[in-house]
Amino acid sequence: MKYLMRWAVLAVVTILLPQTSQADLLPANGAETAANFAEISVLEDRVRIALEIDFDDMPLFLARAEQGTGPADNLSERSGKAFKVFADGTALVPETRLVEVRPRKERVVAFRPSYGLSPQDQRSPQVVYVVLEYGFEQKPRTITFTPPLTDKGVPTAAIGVIFDHLGVAVTDYRYLSRSEVFYPNWKDPWYSKFENPNLTRHHKSALMSFVTVEPREVRHEVIFRLRDLEAWTDVELGDATSLNATTMEHIKKLAIGLFSKSNPLIIEGQAARPASARVEQLSVGVDGLKVLDQPAQTDRATAILGIILSYPRDALPQNLSMAWNLFTEDSDTVPVQISDPAGAVPGQVTTGAPEISWTNYILNWSDPGTQPIVIPISQSIDVPLLSLSLFALALLATAVALRKYPHHWKGCAAVLLTTAIISGVLRSSTVEFSLPVKVIPDGATASQITEAIVSNLAAARLETEDSKVSHALSSFVASQHTQEIKVELNRGLTVALPSGANARAKDFGNIVVEDVKPSANGGDQILARWDALVSGGHWGHMHQRVVSYRAVLDVEQIEGAWFLSGLTILEARMKNQAFLQGGNS
Repeated sequence: MKYLMRWAVLAVVTILLPQTSQADLLPANGAETAANFAEISVLEDRVRIALEIDFDDMPLFLARAEQGTGPADNLSERSGKAFKVFADGTALVPETRLVEVRPRKERVVAFRPSYGLSPQDQRSPQVVYVVLEYGFEQKPRTITFTPPLTDKGVPTAAIGVIFDHLGVAVTDYRYLSRSEVFYPNWKDPWYSKFENPNLTRHHKSALMSFVTVEPREVRHEVIFRLRDLEAWTDVELGDATSLNATTMEHIKKLAIGLFSKSNPLIIEGQAARPASARVEQLSVGVDGLKVLDQPAQTDRATAILGIILSYPRDALPQNLSMAWNLFTEDSDTVPVQISDPAGAVPGQVTTGAPEISWTNYILNWSDPGTQPIVIPISQSIDVPLLSLSLFALALLATAVALRKYPHHWKGCAAVLLTTAIISGVLRSSTVEFSLPVKVIPDGATASQITEAIVSNLAAARLETEDSKVSHALSSFVASQHTQEIKVELNRGLTVALPSGANARAKDFGNIVVEDVKPSANGGDQILARWDALVSGGHWGHMHQRVVSYRAVLDVEQIEGAWFLSGLTILEARMKNQAFLQGGNS
């Protein structure tokens, strides 16, 4: 009731007072944090609009009161209906399905992290939630969406918006600041689009290829639709419109068989065959690209899949090429993005030019690998060398004098005593001697050892084959502990990202040694924490995060080198703050 009263007050104030300011320019990004938001779905027989209206903007979304009624009458029925929809130029009549007050929905922007609402957020924490449906009898060729505007066409409120057509996302987060014309493709909604080219989504094509060149692996990743796979191979789905998990697993195997033989890669002059392949079900929407965890039912018409083909390598290749041979009926162009350690380069293949190539132009490349950890340690001893020398000389002189002059012992004793006193006075004049030891003497040395181990672990994780991981670990892990270190490496240092990729560490910082103590096996046990800048991605969707680790490292010195004999990851926690220079992206 109190919210209805507030709407009434706002409506009356809005109508009776002149508008002192209006927006004439809306920003081109940040639409997910707009004060008002519209989720718009174009369905088979209607348009559905779910509005979140900020309390302060509620009067702007009210349809005009009917003649003979007051400005505060019929608020619920009028809510949101200042939003207009036209089908082929004819205004559609909205029907209210729901009006209620609810908490504002927090949204995550695609392709960058969001850490919640800013403390300075001036939006109302709750919104007026209105669901409207605009029905039509025949499928229109154009649909026009018109937000609340002034007579001069200026938007009266900032409205963030997302669109989908028959379940297929048409846009990422965008602002709706004018009348926009939508062209629905009723045969294939993936190709539905707006007249305004700015109203689009990140993944514009229904078929996209991504080639990633890394030090230990070349990956070919493809996003494709089930309906395209059906055109390339006989999937035998009959008239089914909804597919269960068992059927989808069969489809994944068919896709692996097809792509393993298609679009051949030539790496450094040699035809390459994938060592492994994996297919995932995906969703593409405003939150970016997400891996779906085996849904019970899948809509055949809108299903999207992604395949990852892996080609292990011993080192970064110098060149490669790909000949694309899977095109669709609706498009003779396929976007191809090739990425290497220096960055990503977009390209494309067409039916007329189906080949694309890459050459390694990276200068001063240093191939990552593990190294023996040789950090000499010693214990320093301060020796009063001058004092000891004088005392030793005095003893020698006294011994000689007593042999030659045995009756002058009193004089010799006096000389010896005097020399001893002088030696005592000079004891502060010392010389430092370093003696080799087998235990870690201080935190600074422990920090050096920790940094070297963490860097080596990251290099070992670049390997894609189990035997090569073991070989990489051998330079700094005692052989009898290799298997247990590998298990903990996979358990504690694996960071799964939203795209389904495992992140790999790019840099380290903020290494802090909390404690060092002798271990039972004669080595040392280091309790340390550090931050790692990790990144990874699939299908052109790259994530970068900062992870804070805390771990126990058991180390021992063998023949002058340090070896890891035990590893326990106590904590792995995502951090929101920046990492050294830069930060999350």
